[in-house]
Amino acid sequence: MIHWGIIGAGNIANRFSSSLENEKDSELTAISGRNKEKLEAFAEKHPCRKIYIGHENLLADPEIDAVYLALPHVMHHEWAVKALKAGKAVLCEKPAVLNREEMEDIARVSKETGVLFMEAMKSRFEPAYKEVKQLLKDHQPYEISASVTFNMPPEANGKSYHTMPKGGGCLLDSGVYCAAILEDFFEGDPELIKTEAIYYNGIDTYVKAWLKFDNGIGILETAFDRAYPKTAQFKTDGFTIGMPDPHRPHSYAVTDDSGTKEINAPYEYDDFYPQIHHFVQLLEEGKKESDIMPLAASVRCAAIMDEVRRGFTEYTEEDLRQVEKQEELCRYGKFTGEEALELGNIIAELAKEYDRPVSIEIKRVKDNMVIFRYMMDGKTERNIGFMTMKEQALIDSGHSSGWCGLHYLMDGTFAEWMNDGIHAISGGAVGIYTEEGLTAIAAVSGLHEGKDHELIIRGICRQLGIEEYPVVRKAMI
Repeated sequence: MIHWGIIGAGNIANRFSSSLENEKDSELTAISGRNKEKLEAFAEKHPCRKIYIGHENLLADPEIDAVYLALPHVMHHEWAVKALKAGKAVLCEKPAVLNREEMEDIARVSKETGVLFMEAMKSRFEPAYKEVKQLLKDHQPYEISASVTFNMPPEANGKSYHTMPKGGGCLLDSGVYCAAILEDFFEGDPELIKTEAIYYNGIDTYVKAWLKFDNGIGILETAFDRAYPKTAQFKTDGFTIGMPDPHRPHSYAVTDDSGTKEINAPYEYDDFYPQIHHFVQLLEEGKKESDIMPLAASVRCAAIMDEVRRGFTEYTEEDLRQVEKQEELCRYGKFTGEEALELGNIIAELAKEYDRPVSIEIKRVKDNMVIFRYMMDGKTERNIGFMTMKEQALIDSGHSSGWCGLHYLMDGTFAEWMNDGIHAISGGAVGIYTEEGLTAIAAVSGLHEGKDHELIIRGICRQLGIEEYPVVRKAMI
């Protein structure tokens, strides 16, 4: 019989406890936390014999064999190390850590003490995931995309550890599932190709990153501010596999030249149970590490997220130089109404590739005349106002509004510019130059993560026949 203790009594601990009831060789023996009333309510719902005020008291209990670590992310490293040194096997809720350094430390302690540690990456243990991995055993994917997004209610902001600058953000919470998929199928160290993100005041609410591995390209997407279909797609030379709900997969579809075959692979009890059963088997067999979610896998997952985070943690002068290089491309021999019409139509056509409608405006500078405007369905006067404020940022700074966003974040005056009611310093206004100097401004409103800026640059480069242009690898606003 495995005697379990749970460190932390939040929502995830409740789900774990309900699933643990299906494991015949396990018993929930103790729970620890800071609030006696909360612990008593937990124990009433999930019967256990012992309640501890203070996690260190649970770790001192000689009857406890294993602990499920259900604390906020920022506390995982500290209490995982303490539990391992106390001789308690640790099943740690994902993400195991905040960064690679923390995970390498846990791995070291686990090996030094000879005590089992496993990150609770439940997706790897589901029947659907295991079947997909078997199908791909002899077919290396060349591209994998994984998207797990949620729309967190605005009222939750600041009231949960998910929205705190340290340990919060969507990348750690739901993005770790995507990182774990890339880690499992790709080899080598990840190299960041590009990141798109909404990152402000230390919290990432949307992240999309492209990563290059030794044997393929991985695309990771996660969010707290939108709810796209949750899915993972594996592309090989012979077929494609689509797997809905990759954070808790229960089915998948295989598409090849003959068509698409859909396969259901339901959970055993629930989505928590398989990882619990696996962990118990490891304990009963005296194993010190999982073969499905080994320590090295957790280290690589953390490394992947570190690499993604490198794209939006801080801006540098190099990021500004890349935007300036883009701006230098926006030079025409002439730019009349004819060129404006052509450019506007190009931008409108390219906009169909994005996930939201946009408004487009091209304004002649010498008389402030709008010479092209197109409003997609759903766009309003409000978007015209945004474009006007972006245009004003360009006029007053001499650079694109996207450049303004990066520059004023770096020098600490972002809020002053952004909240003055005159300027909007996010991507979406780019200057068009001729021999006469600044001749026109192309503006777009409706997208995020610097895509307004990107859309204009793409349109201008297409019109001018420029096939390659500098890319800003870090997240623009």
